[in-house]
Amino acid sequence: MSGEVSSAQATVSRLINQFGFDVVDAGPLKEGWRIQHDTPGYRPATDRREIRRDSGWARRYVDQ
Repeated sequence: MSGEVSSAQATVSRLINQFGFDVVDAGPLKEGWRIQHDTPGYRPATDRREIRRDSGWARRYVDQ
């Protein structure tokens, strides 16, 4: 999840948790690209640690 408004992020986090999913804070919206289609962070992961690790490997399309 990426966002700029902490109160909105808290609301969305609660909703995601109610659905039974874990929330991983991806930082501000400008970093949301790290978990978009065709990046390492965009795949099924077993836990938060994997998502954080894989999104760190992401490269912008323009940089590939």
